This record gives sequence, structure tokens and C-alpha cells, in this order.
Amino acid sequence: MSTGAYWPAGHTSSLYPSEYPQGIQRPVATVMWDYQHCIPLDQIPTRDLPVLLLTPVVVPPVGNDPTDNRDPFEILGQTLSARNIPINHVPYTKNQGITGVHVAFIRRARAVIFVITNLAGTDGQLQLGFSELVARACESRPLINLVCCNLAGQNISSTQFRTLVHITGFTNSDLLVAAALLLDGCSRPTVSVDTGTLAPSASDAEPTWSVSPWIAERDLAETCALWQACLPRQFHLSASALGSLLKRDGYALHYVVREPAGGSLVGFCAAYATFADSSDVALIGSIAAIIVQAEYRGQGIGSSLHEAAMNRLHGVRGVQRLHLGTTFPRLFCGLTADMADAGQWFARKGWPVNALEHGGQGGLVSDWLLRFTDLTGALIPYSGLGFRLCHEGDAHDVLDLENRPPATTSHGFGWYDQYARTLDSEYRSDIIVAFDHATIVATAITFVPGQQSPAATDIPWPESLNSNVGGVTCICING
Repeated sequence: MSTGAYWPAGHTSSLYPSEYPQGIQRPVATVMWDYQHCIPLDQIPTRDLPVLLLTPVVVPPVGNDPTDNRDPFEILGQTLSARNIPINHVPYTKNQGITGVHVAFIRRARAVIFVITNLAGTDGQLQLGFSELVARACESRPLINLVCCNLAGQNISSTQFRTLVHITGFTNSDLLVAAALLLDGCSRPTVSVDTGTLAPSASDAEPTWSVSPWIAERDLAETCALWQACLPRQFHLSASALGSLLKRDGYALHYVVREPAGGSLVGFCAAYATFADSSDVALIGSIAAIIVQAEYRGQGIGSSLHEAAMNRLHGVRGVQRLHLGTTFPRLFCGLTADMADAGQWFARKGWPVNALEHGGQGGLVSDWLLRFTDLTGALIPYSGLGFRLCHEGDAHDVLDLENRPPATTSHGFGWYDQYARTLDSEYRSDIIVAFDHATIVATAITFVPGQQSPAATDIPWPESLNSNVGGVTCICING
């Protein structure tokens, strides 16, 4: 693998075309979203460190000079470096992917620009996978994904890319326009990839509202009133129940919007950053709910809340993926069946809400209600396993089962933390274990509403149906 070249600041380029032939439209680069606020590049601190440009090894595109045998992306690095931004240009290949050499360059960079030239087929999946690896290696460093291909029909999400710049190709002309956007932060109106209509200009954008962090002592009562005014009756919660879900010190990242004149609360966003596994490093960020008073909808309040929460989650060290909805504490797992309009709204924000079962980026979630009377006469086949309540000495084995693959890759939304909290409480016996000889091979957490067990506190919906409704959750089977 070639490690490319280093361009010191001050290297100039005279390759920028002053005009385009008649009938040929000038390329347009677009900032699809920038939750890290790193465009233009001179906003990024630690300017003494270089920006790392990671580009795929590809065949030069049609449109470049056929006699030019340079790396197609060399012009991008040269143009950026001409504006006093030192650039390290390191290619990556399909066969070798992201190696230790790339990681070493990432750790010496102030920011990373990762270029993707294909989103379709096997090559597209490889490049997306490499981008995820780079995102992990970047840790808190800004990562700009520059997508140089058609986005139409592609499942690109703001939850996957914190900052996304798009241009339709990677000819010299394309890359020069992309460089101008990265340097100056300006772009022209472009065509929407979904509708074929002109995207709104800055003057047409939704107004920005003043967003402030949620404070329980000040905001809980009005939040509960807003909750009950905006959601169907079956989702109503008392102030105490809602407060127990929202007041999570160290986890909660909620925001509110108040009406400027009277100061009444008109919008609320619940967001969390919770542990994904036992590492105490990897976190799951989640947007649990966004609600806006009916007469204030369509004025940009929801967008302002969404942007504030996303910016905060992207700024939390260790957040590796984002989730629409929550598992623990359980407000909503996602969008309810009657939230079609909300689904369209979140889709416009980049959430892959229509990508059911697509690479872990979406799926149907439901809670099942079972009546014991429905089991009359039902035969449960003997599995050959034994079942009992969890003992104090089982703690290590239970956590080990929950933490081993594929458990960590199949859910990773707080199950380990839920088991750990239950084991550390007086409700350890709420955990049921299945054993084969002396080996624990499956576990589940039961809960009874009215108790203060971790699961019962985190999942309020059974008790909202009836005080006699209990539940079982976090069923983990050794795969």
C-alpha cells in the first residue's frame, strides 16, 4: 500500500477552471449535514496538525485528461494545502482496507476526510465498512465523509455519517468544487436526491429557536402536560412515572424550547447516551422522543431540538452508533405504528426509518401481551434444560453470557447494563437462568409493576395497562 504524499501549506494549484463550456453544468458540492461544525476546515482547532485525506485506489474517471497518470484525488489535496492547511494524503485499497498504517496517520491528524466513490454492490459495502472503521479510530476527531457518487436510492443516514459532503463524481472539476466547499463552506442550491426538486436555500430554511437543556425541577410538570397533550391516551404517563424515566443523571441529554413571549414550554426532546456493553467505553446515543405543541408545529421547533440533541450526542466521547428510540429506559423503542408523519419527518433528517432489517439500520419492534388464560391446555415441549432463579454465585456467568458474541453485536442497547444493575440490586432473583448440567445457557429478566426493580422502573408500559401486568425482557440465549 502506498502511503501517498504530504503537502505542506502554501503549495499552489492553477488547475481550477475559470469557466465551463456552454451547455455543461458546473458541478455542485453540497453539505448534506455537518453535526460536527467542521466546515469550513479552518474552524477545526489544533491547526498545527495535518488533515488526513483517505482516498480509495480507483481508475481515473472519464472526464480527466487521459494523459494524466496521477492519483485522481491528488488535486483535492493540493487545492486544500494551497490554503495553508497541511494535508496527509493516504490511499486505501479494496483488498487491504484500513490497516494499522492508516490508524497511525489518523492518530496524528486533527481531522480526517474519508472519500467514498461507490455506494452500490460489494464495493459500496466495503467502502461503507471502511468508513465505520475509520470513525472508530477517529474517536473525538472530526470525520468528514466526502461521497463522490450518485446518492439517489442510497440508504445514507446522518446517524452513520456525522458530517457528509456530496458531489456526483470525482473528476478534477468535481474535486475542485468540493475543495472550495470544504475551504469556504459555501455551496449552491442543488437537486434533491429523493424528489428531483430544488433544495431550499439558506433563506428558505426553517427558523432557529432557542434551545436549552432540560432541568427536571423547572421543566418536568410542563413536559408531562405537553406529553399528554401531544400523544394518544394509551401513551400517557403520570408525572412520577415520566420523571423516573427522564431523570437519569449522567445519561440524560434532554432539551426544551420555550415560547419567547410567554415562556411556556412548546417543545421537548428526550435523548440519552447509555453503555452498549461491558467496556465502559462504547456508548449508544438515542433520540427517544421529540414532541411539539400542536399549534407550534411546522415552525422549525422540532428541527432545532433534533439538531441540538444530535450535536450533543456527536460530541460525547465513545458514542459509536445512534438509535431512534430507546430500550432502557423505555420511552419508545422507535416510532409507533400510527406515527407515519413522524416517520417521514425523521427520514428527511437522514434516519433510515424505511430500511427495515437493512444492515442493522432499522427493524420492526413490538411488545407482546400474553394472558395466562390463553395458555390453558398448551403443551410446552421439554427442552432438556433446567430452570431456576439466579443465585448470587451466578453473577459472573450471567454477565459473561450476555457479553459474549453474538450478543454484543445483535443488540448492544443496554442489555448488559440492565443485567448488571439487576444483579447489583435486591431483585437478583428476578433473573431466570436456564442451565445444561452446570452451565448457564440462557437468561431472562422478569419484573412486576409496582416494584422498584431496575426493569420495572425502566419499562412503565405494562403497569400503564393494568396494575396486574408484569413482564419478561432481555432474553439471552447462548448462540
